[in-house]
Amino acid sequence: MRKFLRGAFAVCALALPLLASAVSPPKPFSADYEVRRNDQRIGTGQVSLQRVGDDVYELVTRSQATEGLAALAGIEREERSRLRWTGNGLELVAYRMQQQAGWKNREEQLSVDRATGQVNSRWKDQSATYAAPAGLLDAHGTTAAIMAALAAGERGSMVFPVAGRRGVETQTYRVAAAVRLRTAIGTQRALRVERQRSADNGRITKLWFARNHGWLPLRIKQYETDGETLDLRITAIR
Repeated sequence: MRKFLRGAFAVCALALPLLASAVSPPKPFSADYEVRRNDQRIGTGQVSLQRVGDDVYELVTRSQATEGLAALAGIEREERSRLRWTGNGLELVAYRMQQQAGWKNREEQLSVDRATGQVNSRWKDQSATYAAPAGLLDAHGTTAAIMAALAAGERGSMVFPVAGRRGVETQTYRVAAAVRLRTAIGTQRALRVERQRSADNGRITKLWFARNHGWLPLRIKQYETDGETLDLRITAIR
């Protein structure tokens, strides 16, 4: 009976919204990951979140191919999101993606001009300008926003306005389950968060956040429409 009651209380705690704690910025961290494609190791990655100024944070994700044809092509990618803490959440200041594969380079940039309330977007040889709503993020920066939301006790659905190349889209994430996740740093208590997409095209994003390490991401797995998967799995916290 005691085990049953503990289980029942655990289910109720997950199903019902928790009392929100004080809203505060996500905790800085730095961690190493292995990168897998279709469950085969192809490289390494690093993710860090650091405070770089008054109420300004920078989330950086780097990945390098170290195995197979991807390594021969010298594939490297870096995403860098600069985010401002507003007191209630994070919002985009600037974003930059750089990718190198052999002799080919790709770059995308977003920046927000708060004086005009405009987003300036650049990719390849194209550009766009559009209005920036309050609380705007970039897709990469949503990871830090989810960390802050989980730390504040939010459960259920989380909705963010996200800047794209030509405009703003709404992205919704849902806390799907409390789990114990086996990792290279041991079995960790985590919450699995999944992105909710309106189109059922087979594209799925799952993220696992660590309860005991400031809600840093333990694993991020992307399922593509063609059946391929890309998986980042934590190997160390630095």
